[in-house]
Amino acid sequence: MLFALSILLLLQFFQLILLEPFYIGTLKREIKTFTNNVSDIFFSEAEMKEKNYLLYSLTMNNNACVIVFDSTNSTTVSGFDALGNSGCAIYNNSVVNERFIEVLENTDKDEIYLQGDFIELSDQEIMVYGKKILVNDQEYYVISNITLQSINIIKKTIQNQFILISLIVLSLSLLISLLFSKIISQPIIRIKEEANKLTYGNYELEFEDTGINEVQELADTIDLAAKEISKVEEYRNELMANVSHDLKTPLTMIKAYAEMIKDISGDNKEKREEHLDIIINETDSLNTLVSDMLNLSKLQAGAISVDSESFDLTEQLYNCYYRFEPLAALEGVTIELNCEPELIAMGDANKIQEVLNNFVNNALKHYGEDKKIILKGYLKNKDYIRVEVTDHGTGIDEESLPYIWDRYYKIDKHYQRSKSGSGLGLAICRAILETYNCKYGVISKIDKGSTFYFEIPTIDLDKVEIL
Repeated sequence: MLFALSILLLLQFFQLILLEPFYIGTLKREIKTFTNNVSDIFFSEAEMKEKNYLLYSLTMNNNACVIVFDSTNSTTVSGFDALGNSGCAIYNNSVVNERFIEVLENTDKDEIYLQGDFIELSDQEIMVYGKKILVNDQEYYVISNITLQSINIIKKTIQNQFILISLIVLSLSLLISLLFSKIISQPIIRIKEEANKLTYGNYELEFEDTGINEVQELADTIDLAAKEISKVEEYRNELMANVSHDLKTPLTMIKAYAEMIKDISGDNKEKREEHLDIIINETDSLNTLVSDMLNLSKLQAGAISVDSESFDLTEQLYNCYYRFEPLAALEGVTIELNCEPELIAMGDANKIQEVLNNFVNNALKHYGEDKKIILKGYLKNKDYIRVEVTDHGTGIDEESLPYIWDRYYKIDKHYQRSKSGSGLGLAICRAILETYNCKYGVISKIDKGSTFYFEIPTIDLDKVEIL
């Protein structure tokens, strides 16, 4: 009821108090637009017969009158009247009202607005607009006027309508209030309907504020329970997705090298042993991944403590190189390793190895025409070691760069990186790197390629015991 009354008072303020300035402002814009259109037509290169027809039509359609006055020669060039003696204050029976000519001549401005009862024996309100135009070194005045409807009559009409609308609105408000007071049980019914969504696995519940404390407390309790159940479900789904994603790379390599033994190196003992060693290493890595995935999920949730130890990052880089170089060679891809010796880092060697594998595996899928991947490790400064993995593929657009680390994020179909994987690899890398306070990022340009990098803390070699 109070809301309806407030709206009605606001409407009364706008319709009755601000009506006149709005009305005058609108008329000013209309008469200026009309005068500008007259100028454009009159000084155009069209034939005079056509211009006269257009100007006459324009004047009739706008219910106005207008003159074009040559101030250089003090002569009236043309005039058009759609108002007659009762409405045209500037032009009547081929006689121009010199009053408006003098006002334009004596002003420093290029335009004038005048408003008043300029017609003798009439209280009709008139608005006059005039502007100066310079054409071929000759100055012209284009002056027009329109009549104003009685603002008092308009106000009276609106006031009568307002009274009727107010009675209708207030009556409806009263009726609605009575109805709502009779259906106070509706909030309870809505809470029950929302709570039923839980039985179908939908945990996104929406409860409106009922305004009743006891009912609202019930809604808040159910909402809290739904959010907790949703977190458990999300944690389970996330774990399953992470496990399936990170098992994929080792399984792919095991299959690839098994096929190589079957088709290529079966009779070559040296090659066969090399490939079998890789399969054994990958099998061992599967066991590590299975146990590490749960710890990774806990790290993302901040549920476990972080233990950092010094390890030889140079060795990790070489391990990554030896792991992927044979697979890259099958596709004619060269992995170039540029690594400084004795790069001692602080962190978890297994998890950093996982980041390296993800980065190189990612680059191997998206190499460019040069079929080259560059794996680089060097001491950036006394505090950090920087590792870079570069490919010269299609690159990533700037809009997508901030989001590629998000779980499940996929770039549009024109970008090759979205064609494989579930989108979890880079999200997992981010979780590991953030856990061990590593700076990370990607530098990429379309059709130039991408460089994924991270910077991991290092320590003074003099303080490191031989591993």
